[in-house]
Amino acid sequence: MANPSPDCALPGSCAPARGEERVPLVALLGRLEAAFVAEFDARLATSPFCALSLAHSRNVLRHLGAGPRRASQIVAMTDVSKQAISQQIAHLERNGYLRTEPDPDDHRARILVLTAKGERAQAHVKATFVEIEQDWGALLPAEDDLTQLRSRLTDLVAALQGAGPGRPAPPHTEPC
Repeated sequence: MANPSPDCALPGSCAPARGEERVPLVALLGRLEAAFVAEFDARLATSPFCALSLAHSRNVLRHLGAGPRRASQIVAMTDVSKQAISQQIAHLERNGYLRTEPDPDDHRARILVLTAKGERAQAHVKATFVEIEQDWGALLPAEDDLTQLRSRLTDLVAALQGAGPGRPAPPHTEPC
């Protein structure tokens, strides 16, 4: 991954918008996610698993790591529509990453099972996540900065989900 421009003046970069003193945190997080998706997809495109994308990995493959599941279970675990998951499952099945089998508990239902290729892809995806994080960590001044960042973001997510102490109650607002 190329080093970012020192002045961050390119469109979509880390430069504040006109009239802003600093870039909003949510904008920075969004830009990091977009950069991660682009980097991940670029690395997969040059791998033996070029038919995969981050969406396939995030929405379907990772949920099959613990074993076979019904498509309805995967839909319930994601923020993705049933139609989108169905399309992704069809793509993964066409490309040999998973297969469907009768559910042993209910022969009317079908379960999704990773193939050997799907298991190799899943291992490759996990390794790619680690490699990108390591590459990004090398861009930071101190070796432990990425660990500290992960810890702080984890704490923030927990606090925002109500798990953290001292979280203020949401303000009372009138219904829209």
